[in-house]
Amino acid sequence: MAFLFTTSALAQVRQIDRAKLPQNKAVQQAYADLLPIDQFAQTAEPKWHFSVPKDDVAARFSAALRTLQRQQELAPDNKELQIFTGLVGHLAYNLEIEEGDALALDLLESLANEDFRADWFLGIHQCQTNAPVAGMQRLLHVETSNPSLPGVFWQNYANCAGTTNMPFHAVRAYDRAKEDTNGMPIDDQLEQVARKRIKPGDVAATYPSKQAWHQEKTPGHILITSTVCGEAFSIKHTFHPNIRDVAYATCLMTIETDQYPSRFGPSSASMLLGTQIAKPDESLEAFAKRTFEAFSNGALARAKTSLPGIHCPVATCLSYEVISDTLYKAEGGAHLLAVFFQSDQPPFPGLRFETPQLLPKAAGALAFYHPEETLQRFNGTLYTFVTIDANQDIYPRARADFDDLLKSFVVDTK
Repeated sequence: MAFLFTTSALAQVRQIDRAKLPQNKAVQQAYADLLPIDQFAQTAEPKWHFSVPKDDVAARFSAALRTLQRQQELAPDNKELQIFTGLVGHLAYNLEIEEGDALALDLLESLANEDFRADWFLGIHQCQTNAPVAGMQRLLHVETSNPSLPGVFWQNYANCAGTTNMPFHAVRAYDRAKEDTNGMPIDDQLEQVARKRIKPGDVAATYPSKQAWHQEKTPGHILITSTVCGEAFSIKHTFHPNIRDVAYATCLMTIETDQYPSRFGPSSASMLLGTQIAKPDESLEAFAKRTFEAFSNGALARAKTSLPGIHCPVATCLSYEVISDTLYKAEGGAHLLAVFFQSDQPPFPGLRFETPQLLPKAAGALAFYHPEETLQRFNGTLYTFVTIDANQDIYPRARADFDDLLKSFVVDTK
């Protein structure tokens, strides 16, 4: 019993304001009775490993649940009681008290838009039942709408992120949970599972393109993401990307656009995309000039700069343009365009690229799903360039493709 009461400060029930509950003996006794034991009902435990017998914990939750249901009828307008009862229903369900499921859903859902605690408790209930993606979406909403959240929230968040294929979010949540000195003890095993899924980007390694880049089909487009290169963007599904292996901390690909009519037949434009770690002694401007000089075959001196109407994926971009009549003469000459920008390492790389997803089901009753490792962004400042090489006949349509590519960019930066 001494252990129970010393850990009561860690309880999820403590998020309920006791002073706002009905002040009758039944409700106050239910609160006092559950406060020291709710930690044992935080998750469904296939194998009970606590010192207090499960039957004793379940009996106290079952009795409290019946009490709170009766009190709902007596005080139907007390929102604190409603949230408390919904939370108890969720915790009771983790103890295999089946009636807690519907109670938690009904009571918490009606207040989820008014009180972040109801949204939180409902989200973690969904995470632990049959709707983890919806549950994680709720927890993401709670995070963005509340600047200060307790450690127990971040542990709930980390657990749900682990079950919805979001290891970067899980690791950050564990770090946040540790900042709360009154937080619940962290499950070291679950934390290590999340941390081991993330593999730091190694500048000396070579990563095959299929490991470094992920392609996902969306309606009419292909979303291309690289966590190690720190970027994601979308192209038309009819385009032809040629993605290179990542070597020497350099990410390169070419993208061939659709063919468009020109005066001498169909023609396509070529886009080039590259990202690499910034050299310690090289500014973005120096990098841009060096790269564009090579891309334009020495035409830097006559290039226009600071072009209007260029979409920049970050706060500031450098842009260069060259129009030449010495190349592609039959199609009106060449039109070259390049955009350069830098990205600085964020405190928690990778978050921008994660969305809640169901983990694949393992084949076979005794099989376990082992999530793949996720490469983390290269450390430090990264320089990125995006270029397009087109003839003048097709440039207007190719330029629209170029603009769409830049607008779709998501950059892993501060």
